[in-house]
Amino acid sequence: MLGSCGAEETGALLSEYMRRIAPAIWPVLLTAVITGPLLAPGFVVSYDMVFVPDLSVRLDLFGVSAAMPRAVPSDVVVAVLDELGGGQLLNKAVLVAIPLLAGLGMTVLWRELRLGGWPAGAAATTLYVWNPFVAERLRLGAWALLLGYAALPWLVRGAIRLREGRGWAGFVLASALCALTASGGVVGLLVSGVVLRWRPGAYSRWPLGVALLLNAPWLVAGITHSGLATDGASVSAFAARDEGYGGTLPTLLTLGGVWNADVVPAGRGEPLTVVLVFAMLLMSLAGVWLWWRRDHFAGALVVPAIVALLIALAGVVVPGLFAQVVQHVPGAGLFRDGQRYLAPLVLLEAIGFGVATAWLQDHVRPKVVVGLTTALLPVAALPALAGGAGLHVSHYPDDWRQAKQAVAGRFIPWPFEAYRAPSWNGYRPVLDPMPRYFGAQPSIVPDELIVGGRRLGGEDPQAADIASALRSGTDPAPVLLRNGVGWIVVDRAAGGPAPDTLIRGLTKRFEGPTVAVYQVAGTPIPQQPPVWRTVSVLLAWGVAVLTLLLALVSVGRRCYSSVHLIGRGRFSWDR
Repeated sequence: MLGSCGAEETGALLSEYMRRIAPAIWPVLLTAVITGPLLAPGFVVSYDMVFVPDLSVRLDLFGVSAAMPRAVPSDVVVAVLDELGGGQLLNKAVLVAIPLLAGLGMTVLWRELRLGGWPAGAAATTLYVWNPFVAERLRLGAWALLLGYAALPWLVRGAIRLREGRGWAGFVLASALCALTASGGVVGLLVSGVVLRWRPGAYSRWPLGVALLLNAPWLVAGITHSGLATDGASVSAFAARDEGYGGTLPTLLTLGGVWNADVVPAGRGEPLTVVLVFAMLLMSLAGVWLWWRRDHFAGALVVPAIVALLIALAGVVVPGLFAQVVQHVPGAGLFRDGQRYLAPLVLLEAIGFGVATAWLQDHVRPKVVVGLTTALLPVAALPALAGGAGLHVSHYPDDWRQAKQAVAGRFIPWPFEAYRAPSWNGYRPVLDPMPRYFGAQPSIVPDELIVGGRRLGGEDPQAADIASALRSGTDPAPVLLRNGVGWIVVDRAAGGPAPDTLIRGLTKRFEGPTVAVYQVAGTPIPQQPPVWRTVSVLLAWGVAVLTLLLALVSVGRRCYSSVHLIGRGRFSWDR
């Protein structure tokens, strides 16, 4: 009898554990399907996703160089973290973290909102993890933006709990992930600001100030930047586009519309896909309406979603006016690629999709079939995301390691272009990895972009000075030396004239099958940023890091407490 009771108690305890752990299994499965093939040895590099074996920590990465601080603070984070296990391991960890954090975040947010059972939550999780926005931005290599996207459900949950006085560390950590990029930081501030102020509580006044402190590195670096104005033509080049859905607005509402047609997933716009996608859109809109009827807190996510949609449409609806704004208002260039701000709309539609699934389960039988069908609809509508949305594993050439030892100062990559399609990456486009790979010393990075056959002006005056000198037909060596450049690293497979045919007095210091290193004759003039700017930027970094450390200490104490609760069988996802 006692043995029977013990078995029943054990079974009940095991069942309770499974009920609480089961919601995490679905995001893990989705993550495995998306990233599994990308975990093979090698680097996954595509467009802006450029990881190298070891990115050196340099002052210019903090945002004090003449270049626009577009990779602040993400480059510094990479440079620090790749010391733990190397750039390749960090590359894989980031790829896994994006869908896994997004899925788990939607899981915990769904529990917090109490909008339905686990099957409906699984449907919401699938749509948030598996959608065109994720597929297109993943292919574009916007890994830091996608980590902020993955943090968005955690941010909303943290803001809700913060208003109720249930802890602040989760909100701070999610805000920090959003702040890995300027655009992600803007989205995080927008969403958290609306959520916190929707129903003001005792904790609603100071969190936004803390979030601003976490965004201080890119904010201060951007404000103190004295580069060139953003090219107004970039508005039309980066405007959202129709992917076969009857216009730009329907395309954005179905969570696509990226400016680069080459990264649009295969099958997007085909008849069956269009039917499935619009069915999910109708479910999402109906779900949002049902949620609004139940709780007007839905408006706290509707408002950011509408703002995000308007930003995405600006380059299409008022391109001329927006081009003037971007060209003449400092910092407005941040919004030229408006589709990248679509995360709040994705979050709202995912929750609405889950609410609609819960309603269907209440009115259609069998419930299990309804839940499973809706949970798989996003996958059926976008099969191209399986295996990484067209990403592939590559290997840097062996001679790059030797060439790196030969570079002993500031350099420029050759050809002096921002992107290339190297053979070692299967001729797939990627932001030139040389400035990061050979970057024990800072380099001057070309920032002119060619979009749709048109060259857009860059924002770094030093890069513009060098580019102009290289096209002038005269010896550019004096201009290189004036900008502190004493070395040239040549991608031999990229084609074009060799640098010694255009620049006099070059000395070849290394030559391998794919790369060559030249030294420029003469003494480079050291380029130092203004002291006031360096102090301002580093002070902003110090404040942000201190804020983050306080949150990490709080989370560590909470995790320690949770371990004891797990041991006593009292752990809950609701924590």
